[in-house]
Amino acid sequence: MADLLHLWALAPATLGACCVAADRGRARAPELVASVLMVLAMTDAATGSGVLAPVLWAALLVVAAMALAAVRGRRRSAAAHPAPAMSVMTTLGLVVMAALTVAMGVHGTGHATGHAHGVGAPGLALGVGAVTAAYVGAAGVLAVRGMPWLDRVQYAAMGASTLLMGLAALV
Repeated sequence: MADLLHLWALAPATLGACCVAADRGRARAPELVASVLMVLAMTDAATGSGVLAPVLWAALLVVAAMALAAVRGRRRSAAAHPAPAMSVMTTLGLVVMAALTVAMGVHGTGHATGHAHGVGAPGLALGVGAVTAAYVGAAGVLAVRGMPWLDRVQYAAMGASTLLMGLAALV
């Protein structure tokens, strides 16, 4: 069942990446790189190809989140507006995907169960579940707001993909 959920999660993730690529009205190259990176990490997890270990994917995703936050968070002037919601959601999406990648790796191997130095698989699942639920809820709220349809589709795709990956990590 988890493998099927992984594969299903690829469809909305790919749709979301296509929405970023199709949005020619704004300079969104950093978000496109982030979206493609998330799709690659999800593809590796879904197919079990093992291109990178889950912890390495997670580290790469967190580094990408920090880079995106640095690029989009720079203040160009004292009157600069805060980062748009899409950049914030993409940055958070990288972090949530990193957590899901680690959780799926732990779930698949069971290595964290009973580990003396950490919270173990049950604690990890609870934390990742809460973060995933919050992200999916925020994506859902943003998807129904009155904004351009391309943004709404991307938010819905981000939420759907994250929900499916979260469910895959639970089963």
